[in-house]
Amino acid sequence: MKKNFYEELGLKKNASKNEIKSSYRSLVKQHHPDAGGDKERFLAIQNAWETLNDPIEKEKYDRKIYSPSNEFDSLNENWEDKFNSKKYSSSIKDKEVEIWIKEIYTPINRLISQIIKPLNHEIKQLSADPYDDQLMENFCNYINLSQKKIEKVDNIYNKKLVPTSIAALGLDLYHCFSQVKDALSELDRYTQGYVDDYLFDGKEMIKEAKRIQSKMSSEKKNKNF
Repeated sequence: MKKNFYEELGLKKNASKNEIKSSYRSLVKQHHPDAGGDKERFLAIQNAWETLNDPIEKEKYDRKIYSPSNEFDSLNENWEDKFNSKKYSSSIKDKEVEIWIKEIYTPINRLISQIIKPLNHEIKQLSADPYDDQLMENFCNYINLSQKKIEKVDNIYNKKLVPTSIAALGLDLYHCFSQVKDALSELDRYTQGYVDDYLFDGKEMIKEAKRIQSKMSSEKKNKNF
């Protein structure tokens, strides 16, 4: 019997939003094709996340899968159709990709760059005297502004499902801004106690985000998105 979406993510049906997110992030890192994972497993994880992360779709799914009539089998087939069906013409699929790139990828990538590019300058300014109140206030303002931008990124990403033909690009984008979000948390911890490990970890996460961003740019150019 095929797994339901909760089983796909290794969760119980009453899993919290944070548990769903945490399990998803862990599984996609493990099963991403770039890391040697199985593509079909990767797509199944992605599909489960897209439904369970959307409150409206999750509610519909929960009603169907746990209804007395148990409509799970037909529902589960829907995602297979989404990936494998030939009903949709290539022109429609191309249009979906074009819209997602324009409305999701491009504004998110722009916001990520607005966070990443000033970081080295901000750190350099602070390093003149980390205990100077004005310099620290300036650095904290940069972090606060960046955190607001990453919240906006989260909202944009959840507006549209990633077209299945570019699922890998969608996951890379998610990993990229997740690295930035985690980096900002580490930098914020640094400002609260001057523990250099937090500053180092934050910088390393930003480096990884830049690597993913560069990879996405190359793939987008190669595939003429």
